[in-house]
Amino acid sequence: MEEILTELMEQEKQAVEKYKDISRRARSSTERDLINRILAQKNFEIETLRLLCSGNVPDRFLAFGTIIDDEVNFRDAPSPSGSLVAVLSRGTPVILTERRGNWVGLQLYDGKSGWVFRDYVRAND
Repeated sequence: MEEILTELMEQEKQAVEKYKDISRRARSSTERDLINRILAQKNFEIETLRLLCSGNVPDRFLAFGTIIDDEVNFRDAPSPSGSLVAVLSRGTPVILTERRGNWVGLQLYDGKSGWVFRDYVRAND
C-alpha cells in the first residue's frame, strides 16, 4: 500500500505545479480564486497521503494545521500545568485531533500526541 500512496503523492505534487502555472496565467480574479480552491484541495490530498504513508494515522481527525508562533509548548494535558512533551517551532505541520476549551489536541507526524493553546495553531483550509 505504501508504494501506491507514494506514487499517488508524487502525481499530486506534479499536478500542484501545473495548477500553480495555470494560476499565474489566470485572466481574472475569479479564475485565480477557482484555481486556488483546487490547489487547496490538492494540498489537503497531499497531506492526507503523507499521513497515510507515515503509519501514524490518529484515531480522530479534525484538520491539518500549522504552528503559528515561535517556541510553542506541546503538553501532555490541556492545561498550563501539563507536562512539557516538546517545544514546537513556527511552521511545524500538525494534525488537529480534538478541541477542549482553549486547547487543541494535536498529533505530530512522528505519532507524538499532546496539546497546545488554541492561539498558537491554525487549521489549514
